[in-house]
Amino acid sequence: IGVSYTRVRSRGSLIKSTNGHSNGIVPWLKTMDSSVAAVNQGGKRKGAACVYLETWHADIEDFLELRDNTGDEARRAHNLNLANWVPDLFMKRVEADQEWSLFDPRVVPEFTDLFGEAFEQAYLQAEAQGKANRTISARKLYARMMRTLAETGNGWMTFKDKCNRASNQTLRPGNVIHLSNLCTEILEVTSNDETAVCNLGSINLGNHFDEHNEFDFEKLAETVRLAVRQLDRVIDLNFYPIETARRANLRWRPVGLGCMGLQDVFFRKRLPFDSAEARALSKKIAEAIYFHALETSCELAQERGKHPSFNDTRAAGGELQFDAWNVVPEDTARWDALRARIKEHG
Repeated sequence: IGVSYTRVRSRGSLIKSTNGHSNGIVPWLKTMDSSVAAVNQGGKRKGAACVYLETWHADIEDFLELRDNTGDEARRAHNLNLANWVPDLFMKRVEADQEWSLFDPRVVPEFTDLFGEAFEQAYLQAEAQGKANRTISARKLYARMMRTLAETGNGWMTFKDKCNRASNQTLRPGNVIHLSNLCTEILEVTSNDETAVCNLGSINLGNHFDEHNEFDFEKLAETVRLAVRQLDRVIDLNFYPIETARRANLRWRPVGLGCMGLQDVFFRKRLPFDSAEARALSKKIAEAIYFHALETSCELAQERGKHPSFNDTRAAGGELQFDAWNVVPEDTARWDALRARIKEHG
């Protein structure tokens, strides 16, 4: 699972009801760390969770020390995975070698639900109003983040603004992505009413060769179509332990279709991994998977109707994922035709 702790007040934050002060995020993460260690899947797979924290949170340095192998064990959480949820403004400050302000989320609760220009304006205004707990060199903080990543393999970098700008779900105000999951392969909006869930499948590319040892794109298309329909059925047949997860899944109907075995494809074709031919084949395979997945999803919409939140997506206006990255697909004519179908049918 993935959990964002950005809303949790920082250490030293005033608790008005008791006139006391908060101990910050670490004690709560210690509790979660113990829970993750206690849970396993039938004795075969231990529990796993990833905690996300935005870079402006005043406890960011304590957060980055959670997986250290030295120091006070009472402030360590060795069973948790860590991820930084990084706004573009922080990277701008790193590049310019400027100071970075750290805030208590109790003082700036609006930060968590903002991204892009809106976040930058709110951040700069809060700085000007003197709301920051303290400042730190952006480069020193970035160096600490890189050290944590190098020494522990944790504290991976996820970029808040790009994640939100490129998401199909964030067209409407209020639809905000606050985190990813344990493996960072999905990005979905979350709120008090919705817990993001994704239905995942994977295609074994090594099983898609014809009798002439050529990659079989027709077979790949068949596999993708079957997988998308199967994953769509999972949404309706699944067991949901909490209502917010069921509500989010039925509202957005998200599916994630990945692949494995790309190295097997290169081995069979005797292609060096870094060759131009390997890159071209990889791109062609990825484009085929995306095209046939969208095509099948559009067919499902024609058969069963648009999913409930389709009009809140970027796809409803004809914007597809590669548009967010300024990538031009190989066969633009077929993509233009599919784009028009999606706008019409969902």
